[in-house]
Amino acid sequence: MLVLGTIGWASFLVGRQMGETVVFERLADAGRRVHTVFTSGSISADLPLAELSRDDIATASERLPTEYIESASGELFVVHHHEHGQVSSLSADGIELPRLQLVPGASRQGTQQLTSGTRLLYWAGGYRDRGQEVTVAVYSDATRFHERLLSMSWLALAAGLVLVVALLFVQHLILRRTTSRLDAIRADIERLGHGEILALPEDVPEEVRPLVVEFNLLLQRFDHRLRQSRNALGNLAHSLKGPLNLLIRAADDSHEASVVKQNAVRIHQLIDGELRRARLVGRTSAGRRFDLAAELDTLGGLLAQVHTGKSVDIRLAEGAGVEILHDRQDMLELIGNLLDNAVKWAESTVMVNARHADGLLLEIEDDGPGVSDEELVRLTERGVRLDESVAGHGLGLAIVKDIVATYNGELELDRSVRLGGLRVSIRLPEHRSAM
Repeated sequence: MLVLGTIGWASFLVGRQMGETVVFERLADAGRRVHTVFTSGSISADLPLAELSRDDIATASERLPTEYIESASGELFVVHHHEHGQVSSLSADGIELPRLQLVPGASRQGTQQLTSGTRLLYWAGGYRDRGQEVTVAVYSDATRFHERLLSMSWLALAAGLVLVVALLFVQHLILRRTTSRLDAIRADIERLGHGEILALPEDVPEEVRPLVVEFNLLLQRFDHRLRQSRNALGNLAHSLKGPLNLLIRAADDSHEASVVKQNAVRIHQLIDGELRRARLVGRTSAGRRFDLAAELDTLGGLLAQVHTGKSVDIRLAEGAGVEILHDRQDMLELIGNLLDNAVKWAESTVMVNARHADGLLLEIEDDGPGVSDEELVRLTERGVRLDESVAGHGLGLAIVKDIVATYNGELELDRSVRLGGLRVSIRLPEHRSAM
């Protein structure tokens, strides 16, 4: 309403300014006609203006609009001869108008306040008639003009209010129609909460489809986190079960103290592996982009703390335009576990390569002893448990395989041609986005 009132007031001021401009132009035109009738015409050729009778004025005024004859019409004029007096319109009877004297060729316009309180708009012009100076002034009652202007302004304001109400009603209908199409999405969210569906249907209005797609991607990430946690717990439980069984058996035989110690050390190593994994991942936020160069420096520092007493040079070769848009926590777990394994076995150098090749291609290779062809086959087999794999590769590789499978990627292990150790190649498809 404040905006509407401001617009209405501004419209009133603009309308008054434009209306007064039109009135002044009309008065100027009327002043020229009055000059023609009373100074240049035959009526004043031999008779001074002061000696013109009312009949003479009435006769001359027949050539002008009737408002200058009607009493209290609000339309007035005065013709002032600088030496021979003045003559006023019949409509000015009983009204004392000011005398104006302008030099020939000059003009003036504005408002005039009479002693009675009436405001008049006027135009005055100076003329020279047969060597004599004459001033013609034409007046119009501003009160009537402003009343008409105010009436028009109120009418325009009322029309504006009706238009605003109509627009608000139409907007309300549009919003109701638009939001009603979201009821189906709300119902799907309820079904999702009750476990009836696993993702929101993407057959929705185009305006909200990107939001639904991103929401489904987020659901996939949470599901991935849950499966990762379950797999990690399963792997850990499976790995600890064997050593614990041996500990239980050895506890019955006091001669098997060395076996107890050996398996206790094995349990300690497994737990330490989980702790290293947590240190590599750190406190991350899901969904953040992964800056390979920056994160590699951080991972190198953490690995230096984990593998104390070992100096390994981690080198990065990143292709032009490579941008890893996958989830940051997933990439930290993926690359962190591969780097942990590579640093563990490397003599002095680990190389990390990242480039575009039908998606994102990551390669991590080291100059360690590598693994045999038979061990490579076992490492890449699906379903290989941690204690069935090559010692030192099982836990980290299981995590890597889970993450790669989540992204529908590909994992390859072979011997590094350049460094001679193990080379792990991971190909991930382009990051899916709703936009």
